[in-house]
Amino acid sequence: MMILTTVSEKVSETEARVFWRVGTKKKGILDVTLDFAHEESALLGELVAIQHLLFAKKVLDREPGSGQGYKLVVSKGAIRKLALGKSSKKFASKFAGFLTNRMKGVTIEVSQSYEFMPSLDECEPESIGGERQVYAKTFDEVETPAMGCVKVTKHAVEQYQVRITSGSPKKPWASLVNRLKHPELRIQPLDAKVLAHKARKYGRSDNVEAWGHPTSSFIYLVIREDNGERFLVTVFERDEV
Repeated sequence: MMILTTVSEKVSETEARVFWRVGTKKKGILDVTLDFAHEESALLGELVAIQHLLFAKKVLDREPGSGQGYKLVVSKGAIRKLALGKSSKKFASKFAGFLTNRMKGVTIEVSQSYEFMPSLDECEPESIGGERQVYAKTFDEVETPAMGCVKVTKHAVEQYQVRITSGSPKKPWASLVNRLKHPELRIQPLDAKVLAHKARKYGRSDNVEAWGHPTSSFIYLVIREDNGERFLVTVFERDEV
């Protein structure tokens, strides 16, 4: 199992210091600066640091596509509760969105131990920003050859997992992303009945795109915002409304 251990400390209401390690030799310190003030900056800073370490720094030598086979040992019990959907700290829910989407199923343990963590004498802290726009979101950005950058929502992953009968259902995010990266995906026509349904559901239909592959029954429903951003909002079979 791949294990990332973090311990966070509050420096101020906009700053947190996060000690981290993978095993006993790979380790470091992150100074996280939030773009807003909050009394629980240590909790938010730890969530930011975990995302940075997993997806940007790739300290586990790969970019996780699911929570299967991964363990996070964290210093704040609220992180485990957020992943289980049982936390009262709603202000942190978007910062923890990756735990219920891309990393769903990850094992989380709580410990405040500094054992094997680096000291300030041996390690220079790395400074990173904790911008809400980057770290507090309910989707993951994926680069695809056909659609460009697509923001994959939690609902889309859940709908895909419900409908998939092949592939890797235990790793729905990774399986879905693999399909989205097919270079031959094309915009598919939607009949008037389906468009009317989507207009009722999403408020309009002129920005709805249905992407699919000729040999697949899956349709990937994308909402294209006026600024060009694409959000994958759901996945359904061709004959569904």
